[in-house]
Amino acid sequence: MIEVELSNIWGSVSLPDLLSGEKDLFDAHMQLRTNVPDGPDFLGWLNAPEGVMARAMLAIGKAAEKIAELGDTLVVVGNGDAPLAAQAAIRALGKEGSVRLIFAGTSLSASAYEQLCSRLEGQDFCLLLIAQSAVDMECGVASRAVRWLLDRHYGPEARQHIFVCAPKDSLLHGMAQEEGYTFLAQPAQLGCADSALSPAALLPMAVSGIEPLSVLEGAGQAYHDYDLRAFENPVWMYAGARHALELRMRRTELLGIFEPDCMALGRWWASSTARRSCRGGYGVLPVPAELPGALDTLDAMLDGSRSAFETFLRIPLPARRRNIELDWKDYDDLGYLSGHSVGEAEGAMFDALVQTHASLDIPLIILSAGQLDAPQLGELFYFLELTAALCAATDGLNPFDRKRSSPTRAQAAALLRG
Repeated sequence: MIEVELSNIWGSVSLPDLLSGEKDLFDAHMQLRTNVPDGPDFLGWLNAPEGVMARAMLAIGKAAEKIAELGDTLVVVGNGDAPLAAQAAIRALGKEGSVRLIFAGTSLSASAYEQLCSRLEGQDFCLLLIAQSAVDMECGVASRAVRWLLDRHYGPEARQHIFVCAPKDSLLHGMAQEEGYTFLAQPAQLGCADSALSPAALLPMAVSGIEPLSVLEGAGQAYHDYDLRAFENPVWMYAGARHALELRMRRTELLGIFEPDCMALGRWWASSTARRSCRGGYGVLPVPAELPGALDTLDAMLDGSRSAFETFLRIPLPARRRNIELDWKDYDDLGYLSGHSVGEAEGAMFDALVQTHASLDIPLIILSAGQLDAPQLGELFYFLELTAALCAATDGLNPFDRKRSSPTRAQAAALLRG
C-alpha cells in the first residue's frame, strides 16, 4: 500500500483538526461507493462482473495487436486526463515498444501542426482519437490533419487505421459507425471517461508494451484495500491532511518529484485533481516541480508563505548503483561527492529538504510507493483518483459533474463563425 507520512504538518494542523474531518470523509466515501441512479458511482466499473471486464480487455488487446500490424507509429489525439495518464505510465515504466507513440491535440500552434505532418510523411501509422461528448478545437485540428494524411496515403483502406475511444451515442461514436472505424466504448459510469484506468488510457499503454490487465489488477486490489472507512486508510490520511490544510487557506500543493520520468505523472495528477476538485473557490491545486532542479525557485516561493504546502512523491525506479566520478582537481569544489553514489546524493538532498523545510514550518506530506511496476502503477492511479474525489466531496462538490462549459472556447468558436 501507499505510505503517507504526516509528521511534518503538525506545525500548521493539529491532530484534532485532522480528526474533526472524519465525519465529512466518511460521508464522502459512502457517497462515492453508493451505486444509486444518477449518483457519483466512483470507478464502479472496476467492481463490474468479470465478463464485462474480460470483454473490455479483449477489445483493448485486439486493437493493440491490429495497430502493431498496420504501422510503426500511433498518433494519439486527445487532451483529457486519459492521454496524460497514458503518457505518465509509459514514461514512468520506461516502456518503448515497437510502435512509436505521438501524442497530439493539445495545441493550436501552426508550427506544431506542420511538425506533426512532417513526422508522419512516409510512415505507416494509425490514429487513436479520444474525446467525450464534444471534440475540442485543438483535437479537431489535429484529427483532421491526420485523417487527411491517412486518406492520401491509404485511400479507402484508411478506415482500418483509425480507432475511436469515446462514450456511446457521442459525436465520435456516430462518426465511427458511419465511417467504419474501430470503436472502443468508454465506461458509462460518471467519472470513468477521464479515468487513468479507462480504455482511452489503457490502449496506448498496451501499444507501448504495458500489460493493461496488470494495471487493472493493481487498481482492483486497491479498490478493496482502500475501502477502509477510517484514518488507518492511507487515502483518508492524505485526503484529510489536504482538506485540513485547505481550511487553513493553504490551497497550493507543491508536488516535489525526484524522478524525471515521473514528471508526466505529476502533470496528470495536477490536471485530474483540478478537473475533479478545484471549482467555485474550493480545492487544492497540485503544482508539480522536478527536484532538486527547481529547488531555488521552490525556496523563493515558500519563503514566508502561508498559502502553500508540499507533498514529496517518493517512487524508486529500477536503477543499478552509479558511483559519482572522481575529479582530481576539484574544479567544481564538490570534492565531498567522491566515494558516494548518485543515489546517496539524492537521498542526502531529500533528507536535507525535509529537515530545512520542516524548520521553516512548511507543512510537508510524504507519499512513498514500492518499486514501480504495472500493478503498483494501477494502485497509485487509483489512490490519487480516490483522493481527489474524496477532497471534492468533502468540499460539497460533485467530482464527476460532466457539465463542461468554457466561455473561452465558446468565444473562439463565435469569432471563427464570424
